[in-house]
Amino acid sequence: MRSVLRIGLVLSLAFAFFSCAQPPEEELKAAADALAAAKMAEADIYAPETYQSAQDTLNEANVKGDPESDQRDYESSRMSAIRAKELADRATQEAGVNKEQTRNEAQDLITRLSTELTDFRAALNNVPRGKGADDDLDQLQSDLAQSEASLSDAKNSLNTGNFKDALDQARSAEDNMSQVQGAVQTAMQKVEEWRIENRPWYEL
Repeated sequence: MRSVLRIGLVLSLAFAFFSCAQPPEEELKAAADALAAAKMAEADIYAPETYQSAQDTLNEANVKGDPESDQRDYESSRMSAIRAKELADRATQEAGVNKEQTRNEAQDLITRLSTELTDFRAALNNVPRGKGADDDLDQLQSDLAQSEASLSDAKNSLNTGNFKDALDQARSAEDNMSQVQGAVQTAMQKVEEWRIENRPWYEL
């Protein structure tokens, strides 16, 4: 009986030694496949921190699992590969959630800005020419055209599924329109000042 136990113990130790002496190819492949899936899910865009952590951890696992590496440590490589897969799977999940949130945020912002842009254009067209603010109005027309271009780009990006680009472009349009709004008020003030300075003598 003791001989059987001893043989079993020796075989177990030999198996454990043999396992530790081999690169963890299965775990490394599983981690690489998970990272590729995360890339396909655009985790590098919508979950960049987790995705990068997965990439770095897999790189570490590959180095430690390389038979030619001075840092070779197969057990550590196996643990790192397992961790890399966990991070890659998490990045895929985060990307799905964040991508949907980005799409909704971009859509809401584009819808709001489209209405505001129409209002700004109407307000700008109602500012009278020849009343001391023509230079400001010309600049405002140019600025508003830039906002329209950014908003158009945002709509195109949204329609093609580039939600992060759509949000960035919509925010650019929003920033530009905020400046336009303040400049319209300044132009209207100049027009009012011109009217006061040039009012007929019978209104004095």
